[in-house]
Amino acid sequence: MRIGLIPLDERPVNTRYPLMIAGIAGINLVLPPRELLSSYRTPAPCDELAAWLRGIAGGLDGLIVSCEMLGYGGLIASRITDESSGMVMRRLDLLRDLKRDHPERTIYGFNLITRVSNADSAIEEPRYWAHAGTRMYRLSQLLDRAAQDEPIAAELESLRAELDPADVDDFLRRRARNHAVNLAVLHMLAEDAFDLLVLSSDDTNPYGLPSAEKRWLTHWADLLGLSDRSIADTSKSDIGYPVRTNPKCLMYPGADEVGCALLARMINRRAGRVPRFEIAYAIPGGEEIVAPYEDGPVRVTVERQIRAVGGEFVERDGDFWLAVNPPVPRRSEWHPAHAAQERAERLPYLESFVDQIGARMDAGQRVIVADVAYPNGSDPVLIDLLRERIDLTRLVAYGAWNTAGNTIGTALAQGCAALDIRTEAQQRAQTRCLLHRFVEDWGYQQGVRAETRDWLQSRTEQHDPTPANLAATQVWIECRLQERVEQLPGFAGRYRIVPGSVHLPWQRTFEVDFELERMEGGA
Repeated sequence: MRIGLIPLDERPVNTRYPLMIAGIAGINLVLPPRELLSSYRTPAPCDELAAWLRGIAGGLDGLIVSCEMLGYGGLIASRITDESSGMVMRRLDLLRDLKRDHPERTIYGFNLITRVSNADSAIEEPRYWAHAGTRMYRLSQLLDRAAQDEPIAAELESLRAELDPADVDDFLRRRARNHAVNLAVLHMLAEDAFDLLVLSSDDTNPYGLPSAEKRWLTHWADLLGLSDRSIADTSKSDIGYPVRTNPKCLMYPGADEVGCALLARMINRRAGRVPRFEIAYAIPGGEEIVAPYEDGPVRVTVERQIRAVGGEFVERDGDFWLAVNPPVPRRSEWHPAHAAQERAERLPYLESFVDQIGARMDAGQRVIVADVAYPNGSDPVLIDLLRERIDLTRLVAYGAWNTAGNTIGTALAQGCAALDIRTEAQQRAQTRCLLHRFVEDWGYQQGVRAETRDWLQSRTEQHDPTPANLAATQVWIECRLQERVEQLPGFAGRYRIVPGSVHLPWQRTFEVDFELERMEGGA
């Protein structure tokens, strides 16, 4: 099977991860050449990208397309560029042509409801976000609350007086453009240009312009009969609303995992299967906690991601046992100030949970571990227990990165791909992908990233590298990551970080890229 992927942007989470999952399933995944993708704040050359896609489309069995990349030139481009909605829509019209010329080809599309970042940082936002980001976030919240008739007019007026009217106009104009594009993409779905469309939400909250836009889009998806909600259907999901069995539009919090989830869905569709997932939560009641950056209990996140990969959840006899370490009630990143208390509260439950994981694997069941206790890295208590008590190499998938949706979606995708393992090459791809997740989610995100920031701060008084020290920083990270590989039973002595492969894609410490290789003589 040959599948094309137009990714959300050029970062490893959107390119390397899908390639690893495709390797496990024995799929030929075709991505655009690097020069045709975005480069941080520089948009992709959209016309050249479209020409490339048109040229290869005839040889594809399926296609997964980020509308941000094809229409705007990438994720950041969708937030900062000034091109008209008409220009973006004309670029996306190519997908209508491809579906018309090859109606048998499956096309999955995905697009984001643009986030409103709650930080005074312009790394991924318009330049004025550096001094006005948190106030723009508050403005978004107040505008939505005012639209719902809350008595906040005086507060809203005061805030608007603090902000540069040109910045506010730019912010609102760009949101109106992006919302118009989302409506257009929904219209394309109604015309059958896509077999499935995901409209996901990045960094969600109960209030704000993104939440309002999601409500409007949901209303239209319902009216057009495209969503997973149906007035005529009386069956209920755990989400609590009537469910249509085969929706054409899925809407849920997510971003960087969507490409992997849709790849898994296409793999499952090709195999004619609906994977079944049993779900277990490590902490009683933890399934009701809302994870950071999400808008519903983590059990809802789990259900949404299972539906995204084309699976279903069952009470028993599943293809997988999905072991979820739910969010801590504090709903924030791991912090040493809270570590002792959270360890004491959670340790008895996690010990029992890890023993259950081992027992399930001993009974021959495929186990996926989704650790969403903290955003942006592993729970150190859980990972220590896993390293001590089970054979890590026997897990089908593991994830603990960024948001709960990111973690769960990629872990499910790897599990689905593993159902197709038939050759030694595929098994090696599976082992390498599993190790990559441990090294990145535990090794880097939970430990080495903070160590790197401290190391840089002590030398340069800033926690991200500069062009002058980038190479030295990457070498330093490589050494620390190799130490983490040696602390993983079952992988130590067998694999290593490929020398010189560590890379900071956006020249910041938030994300890292690296390659793994099996050592000569390693078992």
